[in-house]
Amino acid sequence: MHAFGGAVLQCGTYDLSAQTPAGRIIRDEYFLAAYAGDAPDRTNPDISPVFADLKGLPPVLMVIGEDDILYEDNLAMATRLLVAGVELDLCVYPASPHAFTAHPTSMAQAALEGIDKWLRDRLALEG
Repeated sequence: MHAFGGAVLQCGTYDLSAQTPAGRIIRDEYFLAAYAGDAPDRTNPDISPVFADLKGLPPVLMVIGEDDILYEDNLAMATRLLVAGVELDLCVYPASPHAFTAHPTSMAQAALEGIDKWLRDRLALEG
């Protein structure tokens, strides 16, 4: 039994160490220092979850825009989740930028409706 029945992940940053190929794509992005600061080991799973032991996590829905700067980083995390045996629903939305669900577009509306349905289904399973 899990403390929660599932997780929805949107446009996350999972390798702040720039050690994975996906992480190297974003190594010069300003937000890495904002999130990780001067941490001596950015491969620490608390900072870069792509390095965590992911076995035993509840189901995950990942929502990512195809044009997001973090697209590759999200795919790397999705791969790690699958290898760990986590039930994963990966939804990639075409022609969609970072944090696209916060914008008033039809693509965002479709993604938000998909998230709502996924969460409702999870809650129904828990009930």
